Amino acid sequence: AQGVYDNTLLVFTTDNGNMHGEHGLGEKWYPFEESIRVPLVIQDPRMPDFLKGTRNDDFTLNVDLAPTLLAAAGLSPSSFMQGRDIAQLYLNPQHAKKSWRQDFFYEWTQGNAVDAIGHNVYYHIPAVFALIRKDYKYFYWPQTKYEQLFRIETDSYEENDILNSTAQTTKQALQIMKARYVFLKRWAQSGKPV
Repeated sequence: AQGVYDNTLLVFTTDNGNMHGEHGLGEKWYPFEESIRVPLVIQDPRMPDFLKGTRNDDFTLNVDLAPTLLAAAGLSPSSFMQGRDIAQLYLNPQHAKKSWRQDFFYEWTQGNAVDAIGHNVYYHIPAVFALIRKDYKYFYWPQTKYEQLFRIETDSYEENDILNSTAQTTKQALQIMKARYVFLKRWAQSGKPV
């Protein structure tokens, strides 16, 4: 026994989810749950025993993987890297819960980052931007200027677009989501850490 396992960070994940007919769509380019949710399993010898085998529902992103691996190796991430060290969530969970992301900006475009002008509708896949939170999701399809709003708390399969609802709570949620979307879009596209 060389003790390698007890000193090795193991990460199991994939780069994207995949749609298999959900929402009448296929493949991976959409901000629906089936496309953006991916498995992430971490076995870290530094993890406290009481957290081993537990589930965490905080938002982690693919941009977090490199900073996590670098930190485990005792290296600092490059200044251009936007992600964060996921190990914060289990090495210092009380502090991380206060400072960890509560939402994130999602984008799929091959065109201009602001309005997707120049996006090649490859295989008829439109550009899309979104704000993802645990309670709501806001989608903006820039080529058609079409918006959608889903209340994830009550519609986990994202089947009921409530954007045009006259309910005051929906109107307020839409206003908050759009303002946060604009802020996070600018922030994320500026290259700042997310």
